[in-house]
Amino acid sequence: MVLVLAFATSAGAQQWVEVKDRAFTVAMPGPPERSAQEVTVNGTGEVVDQVELSVTVGAVEYFLSHTLFRRMPADLSPAQMLLNRRDGRPGHLLSDRALAVSGVPAREYVHEEDGWILVSRVLYARDTLYQMIVVGRPGVQTAPGTRRFFDSFRLIAP
Repeated sequence: MVLVLAFATSAGAQQWVEVKDRAFTVAMPGPPERSAQEVTVNGTGEVVDQVELSVTVGAVEYFLSHTLFRRMPADLSPAQMLLNRRDGRPGHLLSDRALAVSGVPAREYVHEEDGWILVSRVLYARDTLYQMIVVGRPGVQTAPGTRRFFDSFRLIAP
């Protein structure tokens, strides 16, 4: 279940909304579209649901997905999963840094492909992989909207 709560910003600015789930909260630059797809986990063959929330504002897309892994492959640590996410992206890696989000190890990295910038913040907590992605033209990696989206994400204590 996803609950969307709207809150206004200054006049003329877009309206950001707070999205709450049982496990997390995040601010997005408008009401998100929600979709789900089945994905097969490499190493276990398990089929799991990947839930996706997305908002497009002009030429910038804000995207959050979360995928519950009931069985982690025995040879895959959470740290390696984050590296695999980074290394599996197309294009040229421009930057990569380790950080913590809600006290959980995470990675933030930037890729460039065909003039588009893909900024990702990824973490694995409570058997769930969370991926926040913003796609846009060069400069999107430091844009206030990107920073607001990433910095607003919080895990909710169980």
